Amino acid sequence: MRKTAIFLGGGASAAEGAPVQSMIFKKYFTALRAENNYSDCTLVQELRAYFKQMFYIDVLQDDLDKIHFPTFEEAIGLLDLAVRKRQSFKNFDLENLAQNSNRIGYIRQYLVLLMAGVLEDKTSVVRGFHRELVERLNEFGCLRDTIFISTNYDILIDRALSFRDSIAIDYGIEFTADRKKAGLLSLPQSVSLVTLYKVHGSLNWSYCPTCNSVKLIDQQQGILNLLTDPSQARCSQCQSVRTPVIVPPTFFKDMSNSFLTIVWHKTEMSLNDIGHLIFCGYSFPDADMHIKYLIKRIQTNRTDKLKITVINNYPGKKAEKLDEEKERYLRFLGTDIRFTNNTFEDFCRQTENFIE
Repeated sequence: MRKTAIFLGGGASAAEGAPVQSMIFKKYFTALRAENNYSDCTLVQELRAYFKQMFYIDVLQDDLDKIHFPTFEEAIGLLDLAVRKRQSFKNFDLENLAQNSNRIGYIRQYLVLLMAGVLEDKTSVVRGFHRELVERLNEFGCLRDTIFISTNYDILIDRALSFRDSIAIDYGIEFTADRKKAGLLSLPQSVSLVTLYKVHGSLNWSYCPTCNSVKLIDQQQGILNLLTDPSQARCSQCQSVRTPVIVPPTFFKDMSNSFLTIVWHKTEMSLNDIGHLIFCGYSFPDADMHIKYLIKRIQTNRTDKLKITVINNYPGKKAEKLDEEKERYLRFLGTDIRFTNNTFEDFCRQTENFIE
């Protein structure tokens, strides 16, 4: 049997209750105001200043229901482009000799941590679709021949795979400390090693830039320790503060992390062996040129035809949006694609109807 690759986009997480990108800021600041305990928080005050100057929004005073927030991509993309061009905005500098330099760098980190906080809060209790998918694949004997690729930072699919003791996850990279949990040691016959490549990083990975090592964290809360308890986020070997391994969804993706480079390389090598690629909850956005490049390489550098299925519907989705997404797929990958009107929930509950 040729292997199947299941590509998980943001829509797959949204089906579980995770917020879509366009709602991240509203959800964060709504929850923040409900807590009403932020007057001395540097992160909040800095984010307030950034949104006020750059987007004319007062996140602590304006009516959140009437605010047109920028997307996460737009908010962080401005900072990424400024770093690339070695330019600054008024009151938001790159690193220099001033005492409070590199404000752009701090704001960028704060935006990443904001996103991590929202995803942790909204995905701790889930509907169980990812787990149902794993169970169905296992029941029909397809799990060993399935490769998971995810652009999502949350650990919904990680938790679904880890739910069974008979499954170990291969992320494509080696982690420090407990390698057994990473599924990288020799495994007994009864344990299935399932491949999961998270090409944009993950909330359960933390990177030490001094040791050049990645640690696998049991809970997403480990990333949030950068805010709540920085001492817990320090590397046990050199005491440097670890950073999230997250590539935000911008046009200007920084793919320089050596571990992500390994993940991307192994993803391409693995995809060369598949016969069927199933996109779930992925709209093929223009910003994901790295993904498009990867898919085009594995589509063209093969002797046989790659079967492609798209599952990206959801209740209430407008026909115009479906047509736009279909046009993006057809324009880039050709016309021989199987489009469905099914949802991610349909796929998880009737997996055998899609895996051929």
